[in-house]
Amino acid sequence: MTEPQTPDPSTFGPALRLIRKRRRYFFGTILIYVPALWIAHSISPTDRAMGTVFGVWVVFLVITALLSAVVTCPRCGNYFHVNGMVILYLRKCLHCQLNIDADKPDKKKRLQAP
Repeated sequence: MTEPQTPDPSTFGPALRLIRKRRRYFFGTILIYVPALWIAHSISPTDRAMGTVFGVWVVFLVITALLSAVVTCPRCGNYFHVNGMVILYLRKCLHCQLNIDADKPDKKKRLQAP
């Protein structure tokens, strides 16, 4: 029998960069909510304008949430942020506990290097 092969940790880089990029889009969409409504209110203080901006924001939020939820872990192949029906934006895979910064060099090693 052949043993299951474990993936090479050096190949995790591109997948983890994709996970980090999609997380940035998601959290950026959340952070833009209040400034977008404030700008919409300063341009046109009607309920219709505010509702339109809110509707567009919700569409972008759903898209970025789905894109960040369906990205797979390079180590175990499961969804990185999804376990069952729960989406948790933690810094580790919910299945194999792979850290989102596993491909980055250790900060301690960079500080100790001459």
